[in-house]
Formats: sequence, structure tokens, C-alpha cells
Amino acid sequence: VIGGKRYLVYSAMPKFTRVPQPDIYLARSQSDSWFGPWKRIGKILDHNEVPHHNTREDPDYEWGIEGAQLVELPDGRVLLNATCFLPNGLRGNRQRVFFAIADDVAGPYVSMGPVLEPGQPGENGHSTVMIEGGQLSLFYQSRVATTDHRWRYGLARCDVALFSKVA
Repeated sequence: VIGGKRYLVYSAMPKFTRVPQPDIYLARSQSDSWFGPWKRIGKILDHNEVPHHNTREDPDYEWGIEGAQLVELPDGRVLLNATCFLPNGLRGNRQRVFFAIADDVAGPYVSMGPVLEPGQPGENGHSTVMIEGGQLSLFYQSRVATTDHRWRYGLARCDVALFSKVA
């Protein structure tokens, strides 16, 4: 719920000839219900707008932008939480949680870049953000070398006031 309205944010893609390359799209409920009906707003974030994401033309392209979530910040701006794949590095080590911020739910979104580093060979992604009592909690999946790259859950927290410093 952003500004009192219900939105769905989702990954969708054009026709593809190799690995899918989804971008982020938005739909808004035309009622006060999660049952809709829903109106498609359109694309709100494209690969080309995420400088830390692998490009469609990369011969070692891994995957598209996925797992998006929108959260209204206390100052009314919108935080987009999603998963990208870094343009460099070994496969299985490039997936990252990233944040982007916009003044309006439909964008434009400005990426803040990846927000978590695994600290060792590994990756993180598919996260959920909750804001409560001035704290942002980020729940995410992670896999690193010390766990034989088995998927685990992680939790990171920060003061939501940090986002007021982002233009």
C-alpha cells in the first residue's frame, strides 16, 4: 500500500531467445480490495536504469531484475527493494539485493546500488523489507562458501533516517 492505494510490482519480460530478461512493472487495484480489478501502469524500472546489473547484451548474462517489493518511506517517497545480478564475477556469486528510491510510485527510480556484500564468495537476494519504529528490517536469502553455498536466511537492519540523506 502506497499513498493509501494497493499496488502490485512484478517482473515481466519481452519475448526472448535465450535466458529470460525481466524488467519491473507496476499495476494498481481499481478498488479498495486486493482482489482488483487491476490496471497495468507499465514498466517502472528497466535493465538500462540499473548500472550495477548485467546488460542484456552480455554473453555471460545470468538473469533479470526480479523479486521486487515497494515500501512507502516515512517521508512519502517509495523504496523499491529487488534482486539484480552484477555484471562481473563468477556465476553463483553475482546475485544481490539492491534498493532504488522514487518520489512517485511510478518512478523514476534512482538505484542506491547493492546494499549487502556477502563478505566472502557467495550471493544474496529475494528479500523483504519491513519498516517499524524507525527501523528498516531486511530479510533475505544468502549462500556463501562457509555453508557450502547452501541457501540460508539473513537479517539486516538500519535506521530508516539513513534514507532521508538519499536525494
